[in-house]
Amino acid sequence: MQQSSLHSARTLPPPVRKALEQFLGRALDDAEAVSVRAYQPHEAPSPVQQQAMARELRRYFAQIDAKCVNVPESEQDEIVDEAIRSVRPGYRPKQ
Repeated sequence: MQQSSLHSARTLPPPVRKALEQFLGRALDDAEAVSVRAYQPHEAPSPVQQQAMARELRRYFAQIDAKCVNVPESEQDEIVDEAIRSVRPGYRPKQ
């Protein structure tokens, strides 16, 4: 069974386009594409599970932070900028 669909706004039937525009709260541009995905949401983790995950994340980030103690902040910023540019080539850090 199909779980998602992608449509060009210009090819949408008028009633569908109008419904989507009402849902989005704005007009669609003909050059835009509309993606629709249907999925079964899962139950949220229990408060106990959330607390355990938060502890694990704090422990994980503490390990990473410990490795950066002797790295100057400017070098850390350069590393982050390089990582962002690798996935977003047009990225320019704010000055």
